[in-house]
Parts: sequence; structure tokens; C-alpha cells
Amino acid sequence: MQKFEWSDKLKVGVPMIDTQHKELIYAFNDLSDAIESGNGTSAIKKLLTFLKYYAEWHFENEEGCAARHQCPIADTNKQAHARFLEIFSNLQVEYRESGASEAIARQAHQQLADWLVGHIMKIDTQIGQCISHAKSTSQA
Repeated sequence: MQKFEWSDKLKVGVPMIDTQHKELIYAFNDLSDAIESGNGTSAIKKLLTFLKYYAEWHFENEEGCAARHQCPIADTNKQAHARFLEIFSNLQVEYRESGASEAIARQAHQQLADWLVGHIMKIDTQIGQCISHAKSTSQA
């Protein structure tokens, strides 16, 4: 199963956001380990519970930072978050209907991997650049 290591490639340069992204990566890697050891069905409930609270907390923080610093990609980020919440909602329904099947654990793993690559590395890094630029120009 695919895993992620925290690296500068994933770093956006905003300590609060980077810390929150690390938590997401740890949860993702825990699911990877559980699936590899045949325990994906027990791990998926823990992941879904984590994601429910993480998404609300993290998205609010990140969107607030992007708005405060007037990042051009703020709307794109907000739309991506809404899409993630839609995917997450569908996963919750499928989880309940499947009885926490291994297939749902694998599906969640894949969708979260896509999110990590597609969102953090493409959108969040731009937010980090915007915030860094705004802070450097305000200090000049």
C-alpha cells in the first residue's frame, strides 16, 4: 500500500498548516499499515472518525489563512475542500452500507492518496507561497 513520508515536497511553509497535514499523513499511513496487515476493516472506522473532525478543523483554518492573505487560489481551494467533503460523505454512506468492508478501506486509501497528491502538492503549496509572499512584503 502506498505511504507518504513527510518531506519538503509536501511542506507549504505555514507551520500550522504543515502540522495539520502531517497529522493527515500519519492517519493515511496508519490505514496503509492496517490494510497491509489485514486489518483494514477495523482501521477504516478510526480513519473516518478522524477525517470528520480533521476536515472541519483543518479546512476552516486553511481557508481562513488563504482569505486573510488574499490568495488568488483561495476559491479553488475552497471548491476542492467542498469536493473532498462530498467524497468523504459518500465514503461514510458506503462504509455504513458495506458493514466496514475491506474494499471500503482500500477505496478510502486510494481517494486519500489522490487527495494528498492532488491537493497538498498542487493547491496548498500555492497557498503557502501566497502567505509567505504576503508576510515578506508586509515586513519590508
